[in-house]
Amino acid sequence: MNRKHLLTSLIAAGLVVPALATADWTLYGRAHLSADILDDGAEYNEFNVSSNSSRLGFKGEREFREQLVGMFQIEQQIDFDTNGTNFATRDTFVGLKGSEWGMLRIGKFDTPFKRARGPANFFGDQVGDMRNLTRTNAHGRYDERFNNSIHYQTPSFGGLTWNIQYSNETSDATTGDGAENKAYSTSLNLSMGDLTGALAYEKQENGANDPDAWRLAVGYRITPAFRVGAFYQNSEVDNTRTVGGNLVTPDIEADVYGLGGQFRLTPSMYLNGHVFQLDSDLDDADATMYALGLEYRLDSDLRFYGNIAMVDNDDASALTPWGAARSAGPGGTEGENATALSIGMRYDF
Repeated sequence: MNRKHLLTSLIAAGLVVPALATADWTLYGRAHLSADILDDGAEYNEFNVSSNSSRLGFKGEREFREQLVGMFQIEQQIDFDTNGTNFATRDTFVGLKGSEWGMLRIGKFDTPFKRARGPANFFGDQVGDMRNLTRTNAHGRYDERFNNSIHYQTPSFGGLTWNIQYSNETSDATTGDGAENKAYSTSLNLSMGDLTGALAYEKQENGANDPDAWRLAVGYRITPAFRVGAFYQNSEVDNTRTVGGNLVTPDIEADVYGLGGQFRLTPSMYLNGHVFQLDSDLDDADATMYALGLEYRLDSDLRFYGNIAMVDNDDASALTPWGAARSAGPGGTEGENATALSIGMRYDF
């Protein structure tokens, strides 16, 4: 479909404003698919084809006057292996920005807390993704994209920026009477040559377990060919319940921490690896995840990879290395080691 016809159909559908026709805009996307063998350590051992956070979107901006640039983005997930694709399911927003005063957005997008994992993220949207341990429901579901959000980012001060986001209703389109689906997320981000880092905090008010967490991620390029990253997250949920007729509120805490690295073997070949540990207050709910991968980049837009990843579960843990950001995600089995072998291709356009 050419650009003119695409623009006409979107306007007709009421998804963009007429002013879009005068904006400098771009059509973009990502096709990320893999062929995987997934083994839960018990009865499940199957071959799967998975679409991994593939997407299609368009974005644009227009300068209205000095230090006032209007911008928009509409992005949706595309499941190349199924027909389960909806519109505007990913980061979708409208906003303003200027180099001297920062950026203001409103819409639906990744939280600052989610983006803060970046400096230590070596297996994003692949088997072994750190989110398989950091966003477990038992310890609070983080790394999310909240609806109805307002986000402000400061300009850079010597490589340091501050992000703050508020969502008045994280799930529904309308805020209800006494609704508690609110969220606050903030981060301090550092980009200074070979050193990158992020310190983030998030609080969710969901009327159930009200999770909150903070995380620290640091990345450093030791040599032009070798980059390392470290990560730590502490989370807490409210576990209020009645025991023997008495109301007790023992909060459940969990720590996730790990180290990873990337080594450039040749100008086009990279070796990635990391190990992450989940330590939980829940009995026998700890887990350790290992991932090792080889990646070949034909250029910056096309890459191929082969990964192996495993989660070593305690007796009451059933985590897998494939549960996050993938269309193929069978469950795990308590107390068993879950293993994944993945051959993938990612094409950005």
